[in-house]
Amino acid sequence: MKAEYNCPYCNAYLLLKKYLVLSARHNGDPAMLLFMNPELGNTQAVYHPNMQVRLGERYDFYCPVCHETLTSELHENLVMVKMTDEAGKSYELHFSRIAGQKCTYKIMGNTFEFFGNDAQHYLDMIGLINMT
Repeated sequence: MKAEYNCPYCNAYLLLKKYLVLSARHNGDPAMLLFMNPELGNTQAVYHPNMQVRLGERYDFYCPVCHETLTSELHENLVMVKMTDEAGKSYELHFSRIAGQKCTYKIMGNTFEFFGNDAQHYLDMIGLINMT
C-alpha cells in the first residue's frame, strides 16, 4: 500500500495514480488543478500549460472535491492535508503555499519530520522547535 492523502474536511482521497491532486488560486486568477508529486520534499507539480505560477507569490489551496480551503492552522503560509503511511499511521502534512518555497512538515502528535531547503524558516513560528 502506498501512502494515502485525504482532505481534512470531507476525507476525500486526493491521491490519483502518482499525483496528489489539489486546486489552487492566486488572487483573482482562474483556479487551476495542481498534480503534485506526493514524495515528501519533492516540490514538482504539473498544471495546465496556459496557467502561470508566480514564484514567491502565495496561493490559496482547496480540496478539489468539497472546495474547503486547506490553509493550515499552524501558519497562514502553509497548507494541510491528512496523510496515512504504508503502515497505517496517520499524520498531518503541512507544506508551503508560497510558490517556489520548499518546505514540508509531517506531524503526528509531538513528533515531526521536515523536508526541503526552506523548512527551517517556519520551525520557530509554528512551534515545532519546542516539540520533543
